[in-house]
Amino acid sequence: MATVTPSGAALGAEIRGIDASVPLSDAGLALVLQALHTHKVVVLRDQLLQPVQQIAFCARFGSLEEHVLAQFLVPGHRELVRVSNVLDEAGKPIGLVDAGRLWHSDGAFLDKPNLYSMLYAIEIPHGADGRSLGETWFVDTAKAYGSLPRAMKQRITGLTALNSLEAVYAAMHKDKAALNRPPLTEAQRRGVVHPVVRVHPHSGQLCLYVSRAATVRILGLAEEDSRALIDELADWCVRDEMQYHHRWREGDLLIWDNCGGQHLAIGDYALPQRRLMHRATVAGIEPVGAPAHESATADAA
Repeated sequence: MATVTPSGAALGAEIRGIDASVPLSDAGLALVLQALHTHKVVVLRDQLLQPVQQIAFCARFGSLEEHVLAQFLVPGHRELVRVSNVLDEAGKPIGLVDAGRLWHSDGAFLDKPNLYSMLYAIEIPHGADGRSLGETWFVDTAKAYGSLPRAMKQRITGLTALNSLEAVYAAMHKDKAALNRPPLTEAQRRGVVHPVVRVHPHSGQLCLYVSRAATVRILGLAEEDSRALIDELADWCVRDEMQYHHRWREGDLLIWDNCGGQHLAIGDYALPQRRLMHRATVAGIEPVGAPAHESATADAA
């Protein structure tokens, strides 16, 4: 029987009793989704997955999307992208080396942002003391919204913001992230407008949907006021007490909610310390903003 054990932090949980290599039952799917919407990030430990098995498991949660950087897709399995610092025979990375090095939500620059991401750990780097490196940190953006002062809730309800992949790239360059990626196409440079407060499509929770990396500006505000509000909301989301730090183990299948959370990859390792993961992403829907009356009535999540 599957069980859910909370991490003890502000979010995060471990699910035991589910083997992702075999077909997921309806009851198992319901349990994982309930845990995911409650805890925003869940881990299934000690999994042993071939690409076709990971794809089959992840597809139970919705339509899988192909990553925009085709050169990093797993050969023969276009639903999976490699997240890795491993080099090929020509000395080039086989995967995304710099993925997630800024606080963000996957696909915020898409018309229909990714709803869930699922990352499977094949090789994990370790330090000289044996401790695993390359943690991934998470925050709960529903809790972040719920803990806002009422005046701020009223101020931001109904606001929309421009988000773009170009802004993410610019932020990564500014932070001196590796960014071993080709130039963006004109289509990839296009920005999209999303609500600052969005309604989770399944749980109905209200979630802050702003990040310092992807959010270019809040519409209807002067540039200086927009930047100040983005920074204030971004800082509010990622306060230390709101974080869960996932320490990876080989065989982890980590699933997170991109509407209800943000994450950050810690790059505290380098070759010959190897990291190899396969990621799938589940398509979402066009974000819906919170009704105006919600700012006055929403309780802390």
